[in-house]
Amino acid sequence: MSSNFALWDSIEEKVISYPRGDDEPVVALDPRYQVLSIVREPKPDVPEGWDVRQQWSVDLTAGEWRQDWELIEPAPPTPDYVGFYAALLDSATYQAVIQMPATAELARALAVFVSTIQDAMAGRVNPGAMQGAIWLLLGQMSPTDDHVAELTELMATYHLDLTYTLQP
Repeated sequence: MSSNFALWDSIEEKVISYPRGDDEPVVALDPRYQVLSIVREPKPDVPEGWDVRQQWSVDLTAGEWRQDWELIEPAPPTPDYVGFYAALLDSATYQAVIQMPATAELARALAVFVSTIQDAMAGRVNPGAMQGAIWLLLGQMSPTDDHVAELTELMATYHLDLTYTLQP
């Protein structure tokens, strides 16, 4: 059986167990201790993907040691540059790019994009440079609606759409 009370040790400034299992008053309790009622809040319903953390707090004015719960929102997904790049290399959009007539502008745009995505895959993410590289490459290729749809899906799948856009 758990107790409905705890003690606050005013010298150690911590909660300690109530010395009686029957919740009856402690005879001749040292004045350094304050009796606290234990208040337990019910565990809330936790939305899928969320977490919950138990918290305890002391309210000396109310004479309570209160247990409650903190709902923890899941962290937003982070861009998966490696997955995106691997899928991009297999995409119809990329195949269309490498089949385009070679020009200095296209070569430059490809080099900038590949360099920027490789940096991102290595953990050296520069969102401004990546966004510029995306726009530079798209500006050289005049993507079709199918290419835009494919890129949009890839960006969503690998969470790049949370940071980058296909249009300036």
